[in-house]
Amino acid sequence: MKVDFKFKDVHNCEAVVLACIDFRFWKETMKFAEEELGIKSYDFPKLPGAAKSINDCLSEVDVAMKCIGVPCDLHHVEKIVIVNHADCGAYGGSSQFKGDLEAEQKFHEGELKRAKEKILAQYPGKEVILAYAKLVDGGESVEFLRVD
Repeated sequence: MKVDFKFKDVHNCEAVVLACIDFRFWKETMKFAEEELGIKSYDFPKLPGAAKSINDCLSEVDVAMKCIGVPCDLHHVEKIVIVNHADCGAYGGSSQFKGDLEAEQKFHEGELKRAKEKILAQYPGKEVILAYAKLVDGGESVEFLRVD
């Protein structure tokens, strides 16, 4: 199979979007980044728990921080997007919250904010955008909520 390559001689992109490896959310996360955030070019690493991977790092040479560092240093990104999601197995899933969806969301918001602090300590001046992918409509839809 041969396809056209539209990035010949292009080595910069707008953002890095760090998401969880969970197959259930990656296409929706791409749609959120492109349509809601207006990001047209981005690196898209995926690690278990997204923010969890950053928060669990012991140094800037850990894989999770390299997933942020390489796009910052090599592709000169200005935006760093981190997306956590509901029912994340890296955190033990929704069952850890015993059906309390609000508690689950608040927990993820805290995790995202901690990851942002860690990233900004390493990459000051970058715009860090946080989002939580919440299951709605009885699990039929995903709603992305910006976290400030």
